[in-house]
Amino acid sequence: MTNAKEKLEQQMALLHQQYLDRLQQELPQLQQQLDQLDTTADWRPLVAKLLASFHTLAGSAGTFGFHELGQSAKALELQAKNWLADTNAPAAEQIDSFRHIFSQLRQQKRLVVQQRQQLPVAAKSNEKKQTLIYLLEDEGDTARHLCLTLSTFGYVVEWFKQSHLLQAALLRKLPDALIIDIELPEETESGLSFVERMQQQLPEQLPLFVISGHDHFDFYLKAVRCGALGYFVKPINAQALEARLQRLLAGRQRDAFRVLIVDDDQLLAKHYALVLETAGLRAEILNDPADIFAGLRKFHPDVILLDVNMPQCTGPELAQLIRLQDEWLGVPIIYLSSETDSERQLAVLIKAGDDFLTKPISDNALVVAIFARAQRARQLAEVMTKDSLTGLLQHAHIKERLATELERSDRAQQQVSVVMLDIDHFKKVNDNYGHLTGDQVITSLANLLKQQLRKTDMIGRYGGEEFLLVLPDCPVEKAFSVIDKLRESFAGFPFSFDNHTFYCTFSAGIACGNGHLQPDLVIEQADQALYQAKTNGRNQVRIFAAPVADE
Repeated sequence: MTNAKEKLEQQMALLHQQYLDRLQQELPQLQQQLDQLDTTADWRPLVAKLLASFHTLAGSAGTFGFHELGQSAKALELQAKNWLADTNAPAAEQIDSFRHIFSQLRQQKRLVVQQRQQLPVAAKSNEKKQTLIYLLEDEGDTARHLCLTLSTFGYVVEWFKQSHLLQAALLRKLPDALIIDIELPEETESGLSFVERMQQQLPEQLPLFVISGHDHFDFYLKAVRCGALGYFVKPINAQALEARLQRLLAGRQRDAFRVLIVDDDQLLAKHYALVLETAGLRAEILNDPADIFAGLRKFHPDVILLDVNMPQCTGPELAQLIRLQDEWLGVPIIYLSSETDSERQLAVLIKAGDDFLTKPISDNALVVAIFARAQRARQLAEVMTKDSLTGLLQHAHIKERLATELERSDRAQQQVSVVMLDIDHFKKVNDNYGHLTGDQVITSLANLLKQQLRKTDMIGRYGGEEFLLVLPDCPVEKAFSVIDKLRESFAGFPFSFDNHTFYCTFSAGIACGNGHLQPDLVIEQADQALYQAKTNGRNQVRIFAAPVADE
């Protein structure tokens, strides 16, 4: 089977050949235009046309590995630009010099693709799968408590009482993470010594979480030196450990950054898209600037890569057009052009841009620049839209997502289920166990929802202990089954406070949404169903039923 590297090489070779084919058509056409220079009285339109052609060639040739060709095209571009800045027509000797450079350009035979630098490894598939955890713990009560907690959140936990049993399991199959107790009284080596020895033998270093009865600097330092990502002192706060696991996995399973490429040069755009996708990013090409808003709404990019010179609409004009709508103010716009004049670059950046990359640009430089901007943009977007305690969408933003999903479901002729969910008797939790424990209950439910719901489902913290869920392409009957299973899981989840174990439940109401209903009305219907669940004894799920009109 062809591997990813071979596939990349094949696609690059195809693009390279297509570019060569294009050159064979374009260079003779440019020669014909040059031949008209000293026979045409109205020379300015012709020089302006040559300027645009050589500007494009200067940017694209280097990208495809033809650096000498690109340099010659840049010299011709600058010469044409100087002619347009002068009031007098170019002299015969200037035209001869121009033709001589172009002749050298056409005669360059070293059109050989230079060996490209190694690209970053393509991102692994981020499809949802069960997470496997290996636990090394000789204390039965601690192990059972951790296994029960983590399994409630959807993790698969394998518990080992002795290190040699864990070692055998590691040689058979690697887990997604390790949880190791430092103290193993019946063993000849400590848990840290064991894991340090095993990490050296394994093909990759595993995420490590340490549990211990010692709250001392020396133990923390030893854990860090073994590569620990978390250190938890007994008695274990299982919710805090799961939250750390959740953050680790969220970082590893992050959605690929999305890059919208707007460029009228299709071959160049395909090249950029291929480079970015090979590096694990997603790329969408938009050749017609008039489709920009449809493209933005469909793709929701983290970064926009924008060509400066396009025939229908310039890059700066399109950037200013994008910035007219508040929805896209936070999306970074990176200009891409063969323009090297710093003042011209600054003039373009002032017009709604965030960065300027100069063509030709190496594949690695393009990936690094895009990745850095996309990462920062997504971090800022999460800070602005996510609740600080749970990491879920804030009230206003989950309502925005609901409105968008209702419109989309109407176009796709699909049902969307909307769920209002509320923790039962939550005030008693705060009163009896304190607000910190109450926060643990909220975050545990939030993490359970993130673990068990689909990637396409949207979850928001609507109020203090109230959540709003948007489940696309999901009839209410299916939503009922999913939410009721979550209710049963949460009801069996043990919480601890001062050596006391307690349990919490939630109630939920479900409504069916479609594009004909306003978001507030669907939320109100789900809220009415939630009220029915509360008044009928709590710890249950209800589906909204419209009242029957009196005959």
